[in-house]
Amino acid sequence: MGWKHRRAFLSAQKALENNEFAAADQWLSGILDEDSDHAEALLHRAYSRLRAKRMDEALEDANRCVQLRPESGVMFMIQGEILLEKGDLLNSHTALKKACELEKDNGRALFALGKVCCALDKRAEAAEYFEAALQFERDYVLAQWMAKSF
Repeated sequence: MGWKHRRAFLSAQKALENNEFAAADQWLSGILDEDSDHAEALLHRAYSRLRAKRMDEALEDANRCVQLRPESGVMFMIQGEILLEKGDLLNSHTALKKACELEKDNGRALFALGKVCCALDKRAEAAEYFEAALQFERDYVLAQWMAKSF
């Protein structure tokens, strides 16, 4: 990544930290205009669009991320989170399971998978994922409660 892209990427990250999703999208889109296969920019733009509730666009970016980096659990995690927000529970479950297979220590993906399992009324499976998420992210208060509730 050249200096110009690094500067744009850092600006986008700062915008994301400040919940300035339109600015983050603009910075990341600038990178992607020059390099449409820039997986990190696509990932962050997908996340930014998820946070901005622009689900269809977020999913397009996430799907492209998964195509570019099928070995990355983070790419599948973001895809699964977007699908969960869209209410596509079965595909979200599939994506998040893949994320957890690729990154067994990803507490965020495990937690999201627990949420999907709850929505699918897979209570025992949900409890397992919430319990596993706590091994990596101790401060998931909801996961603590959910793991004990099932």
